[in-house]
Amino acid sequence: MRIEELKKGLIVSCQATSEEPMRESSIIGRFALAAQMGGAVGVRINGVADILASKQLVHIPVVGLIKHVYPGYWSYITPTLRDVESVYMTGAEIVAVDVTKLPKPEGKTARELIRQIKKEFPDILLMGDVSTLEEGIAAEAEGCDLVSSTLAGYTEYTRNYEDNRIIELQDPDIELVAALTQKVKIPVVAEGRYWDDTLASRAFQAGAHNVVIGAGITRPQIITQKIVNNIQKYL
Repeated sequence: MRIEELKKGLIVSCQATSEEPMRESSIIGRFALAAQMGGAVGVRINGVADILASKQLVHIPVVGLIKHVYPGYWSYITPTLRDVESVYMTGAEIVAVDVTKLPKPEGKTARELIRQIKKEFPDILLMGDVSTLEEGIAAEAEGCDLVSSTLAGYTEYTRNYEDNRIIELQDPDIELVAALTQKVKIPVVAEGRYWDDTLASRAFQAGAHNVVIGAGITRPQIITQKIVNNIQKYL
């Protein structure tokens, strides 16, 4: 796949953690198919089993990742070369990797990890997940093919502790997307708490190449909580 083949538009993140009711690879695959039927230009999938289940059903590009927590390290989105290899072997068209300034397992920096990935897998397409403008600029400089605002608001140094809502219901960092589009030449993907077409449209107006919506489409328990919170004043 060439980066030009990823059309501008909506990418749907189809993920479920171990404690969520939708935690089943076949369900994730169906979510991916539903996203394709609805007009999504891509899907973002976590884990080898879920990626394979999705690729059996869809023909749109898959952004693959593995959320793998290593003791002593915060970075958890495809944070090691072996995790990257596992995603790469599924045939996922793009591999998402944490390229924040936080150290990766084995003490590697983002620069060291990206260079190692590009050396071992020269044809790979890398999406660098960042939380700040500086991280995005560095991601491009080191060879990422796309940069995504995925981790804005999640790293310790970007969290909004004044907002009492669960993090999934907090506002997205559209300002970061706008800043990235002014500073990097690679496609900028807006991700992280984009709930609907209104927020997605604002991200596109800010210059985003793609917008990722996850919880607003594929996590019904959080969708329900959002609605319940919003209707409390009427009850």
